[in-house]
Amino acid sequence: MISEAAIWHDLECGSYEADLDCWRTLAADYGGPILDVGAGTGRIALMLAQLGHQVTALDLDQSLLAALSQRAPAGGIETLCADARDFELDRQFALIIVPMLTVQLFGGAAGRARFFDSASAHLAPGGCVALAIADLLDDENGAAGGEPTEADRCTTAGISYSTRAVALNRRDGQVGIERRRELESPDGKREVKAATDWIDTVTAEQLEAEAEAAGLTVAPQRLIPATSEYVGSAVICLNG
Repeated sequence: MISEAAIWHDLECGSYEADLDCWRTLAADYGGPILDVGAGTGRIALMLAQLGHQVTALDLDQSLLAALSQRAPAGGIETLCADARDFELDRQFALIIVPMLTVQLFGGAAGRARFFDSASAHLAPGGCVALAIADLLDDENGAAGGEPTEADRCTTAGISYSTRAVALNRRDGQVGIERRRELESPDGKREVKAATDWIDTVTAEQLEAEAEAAGLTVAPQRLIPATSEYVGSAVICLNG
């Protein structure tokens, strides 16, 4: 049975498709094996595996990886429950992807430095580390800080789930995406929860400088377009 964490992850992240072309193109350019960092329930890992790539999915939440494994073909995707800032595998990857602002969840420059050390140790010669970042306060397209989004909904095992982003909050060095989550049981009982994801603020220039300090080489960026619900993002590309 899918966990509640996986249900929320699917609702809040699963419908995002604006970045898929970027990851498909990078996978075609660099080949495999591929490491998907912050893979969650498999939004990107499953797509890449279906295209014939060898994919390892890394996430800190075992329940999300369990949902991914249920959806993957037998033996199709290896999963690794580990902290992206400190992981060890006995192999290297042609492509290491860090989609959907995951690098902005690493706890500032110190956490990112730990990740770059781990990624560098697992990057094959000629390979690429690709990280998506965004400025959540960029409201040019109305995708952040504008009108509240429509709720995303689903029903699982008779329980109705609803989630909606309601505010962007700020604190030193971070922006918080605040969501209102609601659950309604078959007997009509309703539960409301608040959840906030705190995202580190970092520029492309800062990230590239940190990567160079870790011995990586900056390559041309890729761009992911904005949608009505999501700001656009830059994909920082780094070679070993």
